[in-house]
Amino acid sequence: MTLETDICNAVIATMTAKSSGIPQPSLHQVTINFHPDRLTQQGEPLLAAIANDGRLKSQFETGTSNGGLTAYQGGDRWLWEQRVFDGAYDHAPDVLRPKYGALNYLALETGASPRFGSSYFVLQPHTLKRTSYCYPDSFFEPEHFAANEYLTPLIELAHSSNSDALDNYIEAHVHGQLSLTEDVKELVLDPSFQGSEVEDIAQRMELPVRWHAGYRIAVKVVEQNPEYRGKQIVEVAKDIAKDGWLTPYLLGEAVNQNGFDQQDVKKVWHYLARFGYQG
Repeated sequence: MTLETDICNAVIATMTAKSSGIPQPSLHQVTINFHPDRLTQQGEPLLAAIANDGRLKSQFETGTSNGGLTAYQGGDRWLWEQRVFDGAYDHAPDVLRPKYGALNYLALETGASPRFGSSYFVLQPHTLKRTSYCYPDSFFEPEHFAANEYLTPLIELAHSSNSDALDNYIEAHVHGQLSLTEDVKELVLDPSFQGSEVEDIAQRMELPVRWHAGYRIAVKVVEQNPEYRGKQIVEVAKDIAKDGWLTPYLLGEAVNQNGFDQQDVKKVWHYLARFGYQG
């Protein structure tokens, strides 16, 4: 047995012990949402970096995240993983640390957690046996966990929640490495990237690629909901928009080329993700 297998087995045993309910097969996919056009620290689009690496990485390896960035020894993410996974990763190489996605229990065309990006990878079913879950997001210090055969209680909790739609996902932790060729089923992109560098990169990857219906929102909709992310973000949205509209491509352009603050643009994205899906 390899170290990777040992860790996966130990973690799944730990999470099974923390599960509740009656075991039954899961019929849901796990997806990993992301913004394919955001630039890495090396200045290349995230999708290009993933294609070149041939695998998906955790923030411990990349040093980047669309959420909080506390993935270092002693940081909040490190401490959370130590506590929840009973120290399984304390002395493990970063390449083995879990990759975070979400359970698509609602079968959303946008992936399970659009809060984290307009596009997503769908994982192969065989990865589920080394996947664990929590609800709500780990940021909120959840008390409800599950291995893959014990998802019903988490799904019931999510269904009964009155949380904002962007927050009501079941977080997934895929343990071990994730290869594009072996562990990813397909890549789903927003149509605003058609004809762009993102499409060029995607077509060169050895993955099936498809397009969902797309995010697009009129600035007037953002203006009608200032309480959602604040009046300052409404003004940022107005500055980014072209011809009164916002798309994921325009948000990436605002960050990559026009120098807009990434945290502000992230909040503009929340408007798109919450109110702008065309499906």
